[in-house]
Amino acid sequence: MERLDVLKFIDVTCVFERKINLALNYAGLRLPHFKAIRYLQTAGKVTVSDLSKAMCVTRATMSVLASQLIKAGVVESIDNSADKRSHYLKLTILGLNRLKVAQQEVALVEEKISKRLSPELVETLNQVSNLVLEEL
Repeated sequence: MERLDVLKFIDVTCVFERKINLALNYAGLRLPHFKAIRYLQTAGKVTVSDLSKAMCVTRATMSVLASQLIKAGVVESIDNSADKRSHYLKLTILGLNRLKVAQQEVALVEEKISKRLSPELVETLNQVSNLVLEEL
């Protein structure tokens, strides 16, 4: 039975991550920012704790990231009337605009990479990604 070279797989994902980060620079974002605002776009308003769980990072890490996003005007903080100790994060209009630019840049990277691969290989890689995410 063939075995997946997991370390090589991790190296490959690092290459993808570098390419995506470079593309995201045009929108003034880094990958963690992009992931957070993408989640906020679909979720609406969420607490820092909820966002940290969704992004698989500690609450402290998410608090720092949220502060950066608020300072950049991409996200706003809204009081949580149900719990005075927490607040909600919500995407601003500026955040939506930056997200649009970032998504366009990411799509260009995806297109460039996909053109170099056969359609069958792209499908297989997407299936592998889905399987790994479902199993972990």
